[in-house]
Amino acid sequence: MTSWTKELDEAAVLATSKGTWHIFLFYLLCSLAAIPTSFLVFSQVFTNATPEHWCSPPRVLQNLSLPDRLLKELTVPKRNGVYESCSSYAFDEITLFEMLNDYVDERSEIINKDGDHQMIKTKYLMQAVGIEEREKQIARVIEAVTLIRNMSTKCTTGWQFTTEEYPRTLVTEYSLVCENEWLARISYTLFWVGSIFGNLLFGWMSDRYGRRPTILLMICLEVPLAIATAFPNSYTTYIALRIIGGLFFPALYQQPFILALELMPPSRRPNVGIVVGMFFAGGISLLAVIAYAVRDWFHLTLATSVPFIMCFGYYWLIPESPRWLVGKGRIIEAEEVLRKLAKKNGINLAEGFLLNIHRNLVNEDFEEERANVIPTNINKVEITESVDNKNVNCRINNMLIFKPDVKILSRNNSNAAEESIDLLDELQSLNSQPKTKTETTSKKMTRIFIKNGTDDEDSEIMDDISNENYEASLFDIFRYPNIRKKFLLSTFDWLSLGVIYNSLSYNTSNLGVNDHLAFFIGGVVEIPSYIVGWHCMERYGRRWVLCIFMSIGGLACLSCTLVPEDMPWVTVALALSGRLFVAAAFAVFYVMIGELLPTVLRAQAIGLASFITGLGLLACPYIVHLAVYGRTLPLFLMGLLSIIAGVIPLFLPETLNQPLPQTLKDGETFGRNTKIFSCAKITT
Repeated sequence: MTSWTKELDEAAVLATSKGTWHIFLFYLLCSLAAIPTSFLVFSQVFTNATPEHWCSPPRVLQNLSLPDRLLKELTVPKRNGVYESCSSYAFDEITLFEMLNDYVDERSEIINKDGDHQMIKTKYLMQAVGIEEREKQIARVIEAVTLIRNMSTKCTTGWQFTTEEYPRTLVTEYSLVCENEWLARISYTLFWVGSIFGNLLFGWMSDRYGRRPTILLMICLEVPLAIATAFPNSYTTYIALRIIGGLFFPALYQQPFILALELMPPSRRPNVGIVVGMFFAGGISLLAVIAYAVRDWFHLTLATSVPFIMCFGYYWLIPESPRWLVGKGRIIEAEEVLRKLAKKNGINLAEGFLLNIHRNLVNEDFEEERANVIPTNINKVEITESVDNKNVNCRINNMLIFKPDVKILSRNNSNAAEESIDLLDELQSLNSQPKTKTETTSKKMTRIFIKNGTDDEDSEIMDDISNENYEASLFDIFRYPNIRKKFLLSTFDWLSLGVIYNSLSYNTSNLGVNDHLAFFIGGVVEIPSYIVGWHCMERYGRRWVLCIFMSIGGLACLSCTLVPEDMPWVTVALALSGRLFVAAAFAVFYVMIGELLPTVLRAQAIGLASFITGLGLLACPYIVHLAVYGRTLPLFLMGLLSIIAGVIPLFLPETLNQPLPQTLKDGETFGRNTKIFSCAKITT
C-alpha cells in the first residue's frame, strides 16, 4: 500500500497555489477550535465566582434596623483583622430583648406559608425621636450584644455576599460556600470527567467515520447544551449539563485542528497550532471583557453560548479531509475534495490529477531505484566469498509505493551466492527490456533494499507494517516500539502542559488582584507568545524550543515563591510570564504531536492522549485550592512540573520540514535514530 504522503502534499500545494478560499477556510476551522471552547471551559471562572462572604446576622438583629456594617462587626468574628467567612457569634435571644426591653416594640404579622396563613410576633427597635435618641439606641444595642455574645459557631442563618464585582453568581444563588464549597469545586472536576470519555469516543468516531461528520455532530449537540446550562432548576442539574458538555470540549478543540492540519499544504501546517492558540487566547480576553460587562451569571451564560448558533453554518462550508479519505482507500473522493477546494480558489485541476501525481512519483522512485540497485554492467558483477558469509536481508525502510510481487526476507549462507546470482539475472533481464511508465506501474515491480545484519525483531516489525491495510486501531499505538515511545512521551508532556496551563488560568482569583483584569491580561499576553513560538519553532525546530519554553515558564512560576505577599503585582507579573511561555509551548506542542502521529490513527491517538490528560486535569481545582494554605503553593507545584516535563521533548524526533506520516509504517520509521542532543538545521 502506498502512503500517498508526497502525493497529498503536492496536491495540496497545487490546490492552494493562489486564491483566498483556503485561507478563509483555515481561519474558520481555527476559530471553531478556539473561541467556543475557550468560552466553554473558562466561563465557569466567572459564573461560579465566589465573592467575599460572611454569615448573615440573626433575624432578630436584622429587625433592629441597624447599619449593615455594624451588624457585621457585632456578629462576625475576626482573625488577624479579617472577618471570618464561615462562622458567627452565638447569643441568647431572650436575654438580648430583656436588656433592650425599653427600646423594643413587639408586633404581630400575618405570613403566607405553603398556602396557610400564620400569625407570628416580631420585635422591632422603636422609632427614635431624634439623632441623639437614635445614637443612644444603637449604643445600647452594641453594649447588649457585646456582653451576651458567646464563642463563634457555624453559620445557621445563611450568608451575605459583596455585590460590587459579582452581583449574582451560581455560588450566591445556591449558597455554595463553607461546607458546600466542595460543590462549586467539583463542578470543575466533573467537567473534565466528561471530557475524558469524549476524547476516546470522538477520536474513534473521527478515524472511523470522518472528520467532517464528527465536527458537525459535536456542533449540533454542544451548542444547545451550552445554552441549556443557563436554565438549571438546581445545581445538580447544572453539574449534569456541564458533564455532558465536557464530552464535546476536547474533540471540539482537536477535530477542527486536525482537519485544518490535513487540508493545508506543508508550508501552512505549523500555522495551525499557532493560529488556534492565538484565537484561544483572544477568546479568553474576549470572555473577560464580556464577563466584566455582563456580571450576572444567567445573562453571561446566554451571552457566551447563544451566538454560537451561527456554527451550524459550517455544514455548508467544511469539506472532508483528503488524507482521511485516502487512508480509507477512497482516492477518487479525496481528489474531488481537492478539486473543489482548487475551484473555489480559481484553479482548474484536471480530473485524475491526483493519480497522475502518484504515477509520476512512482516512476521517479523506480528510476532512481534502478539506478542504485541495478549495476550498469551486470556481466562484470562478481559474487565474492563474502556473500557466503552474510545473510542477505531484504528490508523495506522507506514507504512502499506498491505491493511487491516477491518478498525476500532472508537467505541461508549455503544458498546465498546461488540466489544472489538468480536475483541479478532477473534484474539483468528487466534492465534489457525498457519499460514505459504505465507498464512499470501496472507490473508493480518489487522494491528491494538490502541491508546486512538486520535485527530480527526489526525485520518482523517492518514486515508487519508493510502488510498493513487501510484500517488502524488504538492497539497499533502499542504494537510498534517507536510509535509507542513517541506516544507515551508526548502524552506525558500533554498532561503536564494541560495541568499547568489550566491551573494557571483558574488560579487567577488567587493572585490578589481584580479577576477580570488579571484574566484579560492573561489572555492578551498569550497572543505575542504564540507569535514568538511560531517564529522560533520554524527557525530552530520543535524539540529545543519546546524544552526551553517549558523550562523558562517553570522557573517563572517557581520564582513566585520568593515574592512577599504585600507585592501582589510582582507575583502577577511572574505568574503571567510563566503562562506566556507555557502557552507558547502548548502551541508548539500541538503542532509537533500532529506531525509525529500517522494519519491512519492520528485522531484516535490524540483522543487517547487527551483522555489521559483529562485524568490529570481532574487535579486542577485541587491544585488551585492549595492557595488556602499558601498563595504561591499552586505556582510552586506548576513550576516544578513544567521544568520536569521540559526535558521530555529532547527524546522525541524533530518534525521541522519532515513529511507528514500517513501510514503506520511511516510513523514507525520516522525518528528511529533521533539523538537527544541533536538539533534541527537552522533555517533563515
